[in-house]
Amino acid sequence: MLLADIEHRNTVMKASLALVIRLLGAGMAFIFNLIIARQLGAEQSGYFFLAFSLVMFLSAFTRIGFDNTVLRFTSAQEAQGEAVRTILNFSLQKVLPLACFMTLLLHFFSESLATNVFNKPLLAGVFQMIAPTIIGLSVALIVAMSLQARQILIPSISCQNIAHLFLCSGFILFLTLDSAQDIALYLSLSLGISSSFFYWYSLKGLNSEGIRPSNSQLWQSARPNWVIALMSQALQWFGPIMIGVWLLAEDVAYFNVAQRIALLTSFILMAVNLVVAPKFAAFKAVEDMINIRKTALFSVRLLLISAFPIITFMLLFPSFLMGLFGEDFEQGALILQILVLGQAVNVITGSVGFLLTMSGHERDMRFVTIFSGVMVVILTCTLTPLYGAVGAAVATAFSLAMQNLIAVYFVKKRLGFNTLKFWQKI
Repeated sequence: MLLADIEHRNTVMKASLALVIRLLGAGMAFIFNLIIARQLGAEQSGYFFLAFSLVMFLSAFTRIGFDNTVLRFTSAQEAQGEAVRTILNFSLQKVLPLACFMTLLLHFFSESLATNVFNKPLLAGVFQMIAPTIIGLSVALIVAMSLQARQILIPSISCQNIAHLFLCSGFILFLTLDSAQDIALYLSLSLGISSSFFYWYSLKGLNSEGIRPSNSQLWQSARPNWVIALMSQALQWFGPIMIGVWLLAEDVAYFNVAQRIALLTSFILMAVNLVVAPKFAAFKAVEDMINIRKTALFSVRLLLISAFPIITFMLLFPSFLMGLFGEDFEQGALILQILVLGQAVNVITGSVGFLLTMSGHERDMRFVTIFSGVMVVILTCTLTPLYGAVGAAVATAFSLAMQNLIAVYFVKKRLGFNTLKFWQKI
């Protein structure tokens, strides 16, 4: 039996736990977007979603690639508290100054950006209020990677996308909400509170054992990871940002809601990644290539079984799902179907990105993400003026699919197996 293997049983149990918490996270994100769309309508929610897309991309820039570096090196020394502490603190010392600088830059140039780039003067106040989230997101995501590397899954997922959304939803429901600017302020406050708490939690009770990798080792890993993170974020957020430049705020709202729903198809992949990414790094540290292959192929089977019903439902009932956010949002049904197809490829290829980065092949993943990042920029700039938000959806979905398929090629080349051949004996 397949589950007779102790590593497979361990993967299933931890992935199941991660899946339950990811479900809560996905549900929280869904409810958060639903509250915003319902209470503010398409135009004001579009302003918020556009500003949020921008700060998500800027946060990836300020993290300098240290999120995956923290995950990789902490996974190899998860039981050594001093190593865990110094890896995390070194990363934050490098990230926080740039995050603070980017926050000030967005705050002071908000009016010029809103008027001259996006041609939406009302965005200026939203940019000013949401700017501090760059700091909160940067800290939260790096701390979450440290917790994930130590297999502390519930706090890791909560740190990434539950705690601050829960707090922000509370602010929205119990305080005044008149515009996108109010939500931007509440989100900044929520991230400040949650990221500070989880930083304290991540350091609590660590032992004094272990020696962290040298600064040069961390930088050598972070540099290619920085490009990978930037291009990956461009793949996700370039579409809504360019829609904001060329189209109406309502179009940003339709695209963002469709994207949020489509991402529910890959939350199972995210849950599995939480478990297998540290395993890949740990197996690579002892050159156990057999278990890397077995874990990778087993996780693909797990993904196919779990994700297929969700993908099918979204492709068959897109108008129903979009209509939950308001009648106007049903216009985004086709956008949702296109984005779901891109996410489907993301799921069936498995954890190929983490396979490459956790096994020391960051340079290959850097090439893959640069290629797909350039592709999404070219396609988005070409198709969005011609076909509107639908064109941006095609650009995003196609580029995501190509990124994963090219990564499959490099996994085969470097590690010797093809994740698409999930039926092969493991």
